[in-house]
Amino acid sequence: MKRFFKQPLKVSFWSLIFTFVVLSVLLIDLEFFSNTDSDFVYTASKVYIAIALPVLIVNPLFGLVYSFFVEGYRKIIFILLHFASVGTISIYAFLAFMFRYFVPFAP
Repeated sequence: MKRFFKQPLKVSFWSLIFTFVVLSVLLIDLEFFSNTDSDFVYTASKVYIAIALPVLIVNPLFGLVYSFFVEGYRKIIFILLHFASVGTISIYAFLAFMFRYFVPFAP
């Protein structure tokens, strides 16, 4: 583990990969199960969202901090990718919050 955290390029890269995998599962794969009436699927997706959203908030910020320590031309690329990831997740969380609590026709 000590070698992993001494190499900010690896930490930043795996943070992007992990964020992409969790976000793609959250946004794409859970939509396939949205039409089912199973209580298990509903509960499982609710638990997954409750666990994944805090991870999706903390993980890109963690990777963004580590991307400032990357050397070379990759630094700008990683900073922009992490910033785009944080912005996308922030907009998604804002819209989900607004539709959930303030819009009367929300599901």
